[in-house]
Amino acid sequence: MRGRDRARRPRRLADELLEYYGDLFVTLGLAAAAGINFEQFLAAPDYHLSRLAPPTPSPPRWWAVRLRRILLPLLALCLSACTGTPTGPEGIARAFVDRYYAAADPGEAARYASGLARRKLEEEQRLAAETVADPRARERQVDTTLEGRQEAGEDRVLFAFLVTVQVGPLSLRKRVIVATGREGDVWSVTNYRETDL
Repeated sequence: MRGRDRARRPRRLADELLEYYGDLFVTLGLAAAAGINFEQFLAAPDYHLSRLAPPTPSPPRWWAVRLRRILLPLLALCLSACTGTPTGPEGIARAFVDRYYAAADPGEAARYASGLARRKLEEEQRLAAETVADPRARERQVDTTLEGRQEAGEDRVLFAFLVTVQVGPLSLRKRVIVATGREGDVWSVTNYRETDL
């Protein structure tokens, strides 16, 4: 007889589970939606939830995934193209200082240089190739500030930058004078000089 009594008694739910189901019953409005009371809901909660719960979003279609894989890199490429190559004497001077000091890449800085400035950079690259540099030297913080601009004719503009280079605990401050010149319609860095402060 004991086995029969156990079979007829309803199973006891833990208080946390009962509270959880109660919250779902009220927030989803199952009484009105399904026309059931709470006891009926507790008899088969998974069944009622699967019928009345909001549907889960379907996974993206294969073409949407492929479209994202194509469009996102294309968008990034377009945005980088919008920034474009710097123009004008100030844009060229800033790009040169950023590549030379912040990125520590004289080869990249040479793209914006001509004449004596390019020869200086090529010589520096040749000397750097003969030495072994500490890789930590590239791990640095660089702050550049444009201090002044001086017109030296229609085709020459001089810029003064204050450059602070922080490598670990060491901090270096330099004043960099960048001379830009125009040949035809193209501006480039024609010379640069730095002094320690």
